[in-house]
Amino acid sequence: MHVSSKSSFLFLFAFAAIIGIYSCANRGLGPTGGPKDLTPPVVLKITPPDKTTNFHGTRVEVQFNKIVQLDHPLDKIVISPPQMKQPSAVSTGRRVTVTLNDSLKSNTTYTIDFDGSIKDYNEGNVLKHFTTSFSTGTAIDSMQVGGVLLDARNLNPVPEVLTGIYSNLADSAFTHLPMLRIGKTSETGHFAILGIKPGTYRVYALKDMDGDYKFSQPGEGIAFDESPIHTSFKMDVYNDTIRKDSVTIDTIKQVPYVHYMPDTLMLLYFHEDFFRQRLVKAERPTSDKVMLYFSAPNDTLPHLQPLGFQWKTPPLLQQSLHKDTLTYWFTDTLAAKTDTLRFVLHYAKSDSIGKLVSAFDTLLLRRHDIQRSKIMKKEPKLRKGEKPPKPVIETAKIQTNIVQTMEMDEPIRLSFVSPVLETDSAKIHLYQKVDSLWKPVHFTFHKDDDVGLSFTITYLYQPDESFKLVIDSAAFRDLHRLWSDKYQQAFKVRALEEYSSLIIRLANPMPHVVFELLDGNDQVLRTMKEQADNKSTFQYVMPGTYYLRLFVDSNDNGKWDTGDFAKKIEPEKVYYFPEKIVLRVNWDVEEDWNPTAIPLYKQKPKILIKKETTPTSQGGY
Repeated sequence: MHVSSKSSFLFLFAFAAIIGIYSCANRGLGPTGGPKDLTPPVVLKITPPDKTTNFHGTRVEVQFNKIVQLDHPLDKIVISPPQMKQPSAVSTGRRVTVTLNDSLKSNTTYTIDFDGSIKDYNEGNVLKHFTTSFSTGTAIDSMQVGGVLLDARNLNPVPEVLTGIYSNLADSAFTHLPMLRIGKTSETGHFAILGIKPGTYRVYALKDMDGDYKFSQPGEGIAFDESPIHTSFKMDVYNDTIRKDSVTIDTIKQVPYVHYMPDTLMLLYFHEDFFRQRLVKAERPTSDKVMLYFSAPNDTLPHLQPLGFQWKTPPLLQQSLHKDTLTYWFTDTLAAKTDTLRFVLHYAKSDSIGKLVSAFDTLLLRRHDIQRSKIMKKEPKLRKGEKPPKPVIETAKIQTNIVQTMEMDEPIRLSFVSPVLETDSAKIHLYQKVDSLWKPVHFTFHKDDDVGLSFTITYLYQPDESFKLVIDSAAFRDLHRLWSDKYQQAFKVRALEEYSSLIIRLANPMPHVVFELLDGNDQVLRTMKEQADNKSTFQYVMPGTYYLRLFVDSNDNGKWDTGDFAKKIEPEKVYYFPEKIVLRVNWDVEEDWNPTAIPLYKQKPKILIKKETTPTSQGGY
């Protein structure tokens, strides 16, 4: 068979083109650069070398094996003793330079903790636990102390907070002098303070808001321990595990090291109860009430003085739970009908240093609902022959929490839009269904607030029984002289077989204990004071997974209280049950608990621990 030269040429050209296209298509599939670099930068050289003595320079330079960058150096690099003049830190290629702008103290060990501030430029691998030191004297001080900082209220680790020591053991040192040596807490709340001379010290933590390294502002978060600590050390060993691979251990070596103590300090972080008092807002949302919003609770009630008019009858005063919101309900109908009212408010206000001083503001308050009320009052246009609608008779509306199935320990709650001024409890009836007949039962009726917006009906229910609440018409009369309508609602109480119970016994009973039942988000579902005979029971709990916490209510006020440094009052102690608690249907679960058997930092179940950039531990819980 004969093939022409032209055909051969075309064949070879086509073949070469195919090979070329294939090669081009696979260039992107060539070498991938190997596995991703996961190693942090390696220190090659430090100038001056670590633990240099008699150093009097102002710059420390570190060279690495790869190009590096700094991540928030002003926040993460910690220099001890603290520098009153802000140091500078820059990265250039494979080099990081720290310049000390403050004058150096004589015969002093300086430490620079870079922990977490240096990472490689390409992959962002972070260099952790890197510290260098030098001394302006003839020796390096090598003592160190360590521990963990926890939020006093919820035992979460508290990151990014200064910790420091004082050789001056007086309480005034913390408020008048900068810390002697400092460290900073990690993401897990752990801290180490390095380069300490042997001696006796007091340890503190401080969320330093003004950069003076002392507790100088009431809003700064703090932690303190009344007991001084004494530095010490001993020779110790740790196990160094050498592996053949990720699952096989080759050998375990015991490596000697110097163990500095104390290294298990426990500091509890909190904010004091301090708020600058000021008027945040004043408004008149409806014709019959004025609302005043303050930035802090009111120990002394303000005085709302009418300007240009006089009250015919004084208003009703409603205070919020924390007494930082005040609502004045008008009983004076003429004032309520006036579109714009003027007042002078006399109240206590914080000055520039936080001291309460007398102040007054003039308030001009116009009804927010005035335009809406005018629109609603417009008469509708009627078509030819159409009769006007019958007037709607306004009544005081009763709202309740009654649902088809009520819980055994859930009272009936009545609420109203406007304060109730008159109540006829004889027109309120609670019935239980017995053999298909509704029989009346005796109950307790209670007003819950200052002005009559809410009421409670309590009765010791029988489980799995049917009840009915009947309220006759005109049982209540509100601020606008409106009577309530008739109300009727039946419900059934949940059967005991649907519940579970949690019984708690403390191995070492403590006084003033309050238990808190928590959900999976660390939120309080129910509270209970410790009961007699060391057998405290959460009854009528729906089956599910729960967690448990207690606090020692030292002043028996029913709530957790924060600390006060000036009064040497620490936050009330908090403990967590270290495991989840699973409650099953129709089952009593009993737990024996020794709150002090496990260190605080190991108590809280991991699922509840939240990383907090802004600690929350302050009063008002």
